[in-house]
Amino acid sequence: MTDEPSSFCTGCGRSVADCGGGCVGAYEAPRHCPVCGRRLAVQVTPTGVAARCRDHGSLGPG
Repeated sequence: MTDEPSSFCTGCGRSVADCGGGCVGAYEAPRHCPVCGRRLAVQVTPTGVAARCRDHGSLGPG
């Protein structure tokens, strides 16, 4: 993924300024791209999570 700063909430997809921060839990997979806010293609497995944005590629670990 690019080194661009997070502008969007990974839980709800709203801008960081508009999100209160309570929409995503500590152990939940990201659902929206932190760069553009677009829905991610997410695959949850027993060993981890793989998330990919159509425009920005795979999200890094963490």
